[in-house]
Amino acid sequence: MRALSPSLHLCLLLTLSACRGLERFDTPIPPDDPWRRETPDAETLARFEAARDYSQTHNGLALVVLQEDAVLFEDFYNGHSASTPWPLWSGTKTFSCAAAMLAVDEGLMTLDEPVAETFPEEFGEGDRAEVTLRQLLQFTSGLKEDWWMLSRDGWAANPRLDDKYDYAIHQPLAHPPGEVFEYGSVHLTAFGAVLEAKLGGSPLDWMEANIFEPIGFRTSGWHIDPSGNPMMPYGAWTTAGEWTKFAALLRDDGVFLGERVLPEGTLAACAQGSTPNPAYGLALWLNQEVPDDLDLSELAHVEPGGPIIWKDGPADLVMAAGARGQRAYIVPSQDLVVIHVADDGGDFVDAELLALLLGG
Repeated sequence: MRALSPSLHLCLLLTLSACRGLERFDTPIPPDDPWRRETPDAETLARFEAARDYSQTHNGLALVVLQEDAVLFEDFYNGHSASTPWPLWSGTKTFSCAAAMLAVDEGLMTLDEPVAETFPEEFGEGDRAEVTLRQLLQFTSGLKEDWWMLSRDGWAANPRLDDKYDYAIHQPLAHPPGEVFEYGSVHLTAFGAVLEAKLGGSPLDWMEANIFEPIGFRTSGWHIDPSGNPMMPYGAWTTAGEWTKFAALLRDDGVFLGERVLPEGTLAACAQGSTPNPAYGLALWLNQEVPDDLDLSELAHVEPGGPIIWKDGPADLVMAAGARGQRAYIVPSQDLVVIHVADDGGDFVDAELLALLLGG
């Protein structure tokens, strides 16, 4: 079995955040959303309340259930509120797929173009010339992970590495491109560098203008390195309600309340897994089985013996997932979005929450 990178040892986050101060973005975001509120039938409400109780006893903070354009259930607990921003951690990663698909639609890039087209000096020779943008998004680029410099240092209040984009694109190859799935921050940090070079400006400014503002999505802040580079793998702080807006955009294949924001086919592209890991698309977890030689056991959300999110769940279930229990579950066939915010993943299990919530 192939061992995971130390970057996946997510239980270290609490301890290490205490060692060097976590940069925080605590300014409240007043609730403001376009959704209707509906009360579900008694049986459905009982399921939602059971899921809420499970979350509450597993260090959860918030649970929101959106079906079509109606909020069927929302609750905030353990000291949390609807206006409290919270770090999405790796839940941030899925914004990169939306950004990639919009960039493709605008003619800025193609998914299968070599990174060498943007950075010929850094990627122009040997196996590095084979690294593609799709591989960056699927975490199969082969670039060597550096958890301390590209993850831990990135959310520190006093970071030590000034330019993480430059650092990422100069990382050596640890594996041949396209052959090994390795979770971490190097891939999307390098993707951020590519996007910045193609835009001639900040990827975050561009995403805010072209993706976030059209859907009214707000953050309280974003981790940015001293060189001004937004951290694409983990930077966003927002509320459960705001995250619901983006999840609904993805659920509806780039359409938000009838207005197209992302190109048609965005969801299908984001949900395309790789041969090394069929359960990970373009920065999005998929409810698929994985090869026997891929060890994902250190990930809290993995369910053994079948589709990894929930073996009894819908085939089209996908998930944006962040450390310590941050989740955006999306089930397009049921017009469903479920947002879960938590203070510690601990012994929280996605399949247990989803079985209570949806029945099974």
